[in-house]
Amino acid sequence: MQPQNPHRKSSVPKAAAVQVFRRLQKAFDKVNHKKLWKVMVDMGFVKHLVALIRALYEKQKSNVRIHGETSGWFQAKQGVRQKCILSPYLFNLVAELLMPKALDGYDGGFKIGGRCITNLRYADDIVLIASTEEELQDIVNRLHEAATELSIKINVKKTEVMKVCDNPKPITVTVAGCTLSETKSFKYLGAMLNSEASCDEEIKSRLAIARQRLSELVPIWKPRTVSNKLKARLTKALVWPIATFGSEAWTLNKELCENVEAFEMQCYRRAMRISYIEHVTNEEVLRRVS
Repeated sequence: MQPQNPHRKSSVPKAAAVQVFRRLQKAFDKVNHKKLWKVMVDMGFVKHLVALIRALYEKQKSNVRIHGETSGWFQAKQGVRQKCILSPYLFNLVAELLMPKALDGYDGGFKIGGRCITNLRYADDIVLIASTEEELQDIVNRLHEAATELSIKINVKKTEVMKVCDNPKPITVTVAGCTLSETKSFKYLGAMLNSEASCDEEIKSRLAIARQRLSELVPIWKPRTVSNKLKARLTKALVWPIATFGSEAWTLNKELCENVEAFEMQCYRRAMRISYIEHVTNEEVLRRVS
């Protein structure tokens, strides 16, 4: 990231991170076929593979049925096929072209661990990250222009902006003249992010979901024929992945660590059907599950 101009004014301090959570509008339905074939050729796909996929689309016809009456046959010129295993891959090819177009010549971003981060993306869910409000507006404009070139629209209603900063002053980011709403928290790919950069809400949410899964597995915990060691393995395989989803990015304090450890012991006690009134120590529980 290039050094910022000291005379440049911004409503957000340099230490802040401003993010836009964006959803592309009917993204899978807006993929232009001609541009898709060009993207595949430019990316180096062999010609016979491009021709094969192209034939699947250009040689198919559709019609519409309304109140028992059908329309004439027509050929769809945009959009990928629903429930086709190729569709996510084809869309990702277009998405891979979208961001390089938007980031060409852009020198903003936010440094994390010495690395400058400008965006996160998963299919049509995109997060844009910047250090200042001006940088964020710049990258939003760039993405909007690149998306327009590829016949893709931004779903303004499902796009929100969030500022991770102590400064309470709101920020204003627009897309095609429409002002994006500012939010204090946002759920992205199952993880709860908030403007305070704290993990309390996220960890409590993950543990609550994992407790629900633990309760659903009661039929497995009841049989005495299932060994404690096997129950521990089942807990690690069926419960812990839910509880620790996204834990690599957690910022833990003493209280949160104790909550996670308490949940672990709850899992083992529940699986082995050890009641708290039995006064079995945690050390003894861990010994029983090896």
